[in-house]
Amino acid sequence: MSTTAQKHRDRSRDASTRTVPRAAERAVAGQFRVVLVRYMVAAAVLLAVVIVAHPSRDAGSLPGGTPWSYQNETVDIAGGGVLNAWARAAVRATGWLARSSIERQRDVYRFNLFDFLVGGQTADGVGGWREGHRPLLEGGTQLVLLGLLAYGILRRPSARTWILAILLVLAATLVVTKPHGTMRLAAKAGVGIPNVMLGAVARVAPNGETEGARSADEAHQRLATRYWTSFVAQPLSRLQTGTSVLAEADPSSKGGVLGVLRRNVSGVNDWAIGRRGPERAFIATSALGYVLPFAVALGILAMLATCAQTLLFLLCLAAPFAVPLTVDGPRRRGAVIRWWLLPLLASALVLAFASLASLAVMRVANALHSSDEYVGMLLAGSTWPLLFAVLSRWWIVRRRKLRRAAGVNATGE
Repeated sequence: MSTTAQKHRDRSRDASTRTVPRAAERAVAGQFRVVLVRYMVAAAVLLAVVIVAHPSRDAGSLPGGTPWSYQNETVDIAGGGVLNAWARAAVRATGWLARSSIERQRDVYRFNLFDFLVGGQTADGVGGWREGHRPLLEGGTQLVLLGLLAYGILRRPSARTWILAILLVLAATLVVTKPHGTMRLAAKAGVGIPNVMLGAVARVAPNGETEGARSADEAHQRLATRYWTSFVAQPLSRLQTGTSVLAEADPSSKGGVLGVLRRNVSGVNDWAIGRRGPERAFIATSALGYVLPFAVALGILAMLATCAQTLLFLLCLAAPFAVPLTVDGPRRRGAVIRWWLLPLLASALVLAFASLASLAVMRVANALHSSDEYVGMLLAGSTWPLLFAVLSRWWIVRRRKLRRAAGVNATGE
């Protein structure tokens, strides 16, 4: 036999055996991604069904629902005509986008939406059913446990199966007897992870953004207030007075300050009654174009975080039944790791990423708006939208030239 052929055969065998672990790892990673995507889609669909079909809860029962100062501001301007009407609609849309993105982000740190809509009422229902059938449940649980003990002593089944049955009965008993505690513990991780991210960001944020904050929640409030001031309050002040004098004023006192300015400064009165329609339309359009991408990004991240919260809540709720399955041999333990533990950890990572990314988007938005102020533009919120428009026009013109050149070359050939 040729030694060269033998060496070639040995190298081929070694290469094939080396690729098996890598292929297996890629297959497992692909299956895990499929499982996570399916879990997230199922959580999103379930949450959507609950929101649409379930009766709404009282918003007053939300935890930490104290309004922030900007929420008391009225986003409206006076004046007649088409340009003033457009400016009014644009600034209202700007305020709605900014307020919605901030509030959806804030909800992630306050409560678990799925638990708020379903968890509390489900726990109340289970508790009421348990109280109505307490004697039957207690007697039935005792009989089941005695039967399992007797079966284990007399028939001597597999120890793992026997112990698994007992643990599952105890888990069901715990869930039925402590429904509120079970729901509370299942929802705690979904709120705790975003708050950990918020605390980390509050510690590393520049002092100018969180100066004077005594807690992570207060630092978040200051960050959100600065976001609102930059993208809504400043353009609104320019629409009403022609300057940013009202941007930092308290919402409850803006009406009085505006009245004083209108009586003493004629130029302010011209802006307030709508005599600067073209300027107003430009300012409002610039503000809307500026806030739109950031509001969309924050909304998407908030939806992703809410879906991750829902999935994490459901997986934590299944923990009393999933953990006992690990005693039933390596095969069952691998299934638990694949179908429960890894999706649990992945949903926690997705939630942490979405929370951290939303805070990063808000900080980037504030930084970009500050760069506009440093450039010294007269109209707040105009540099980056104009830059984006110029780049878009350059890209479109370039694509047209390339297409024309390609058409000329094709015709010439």
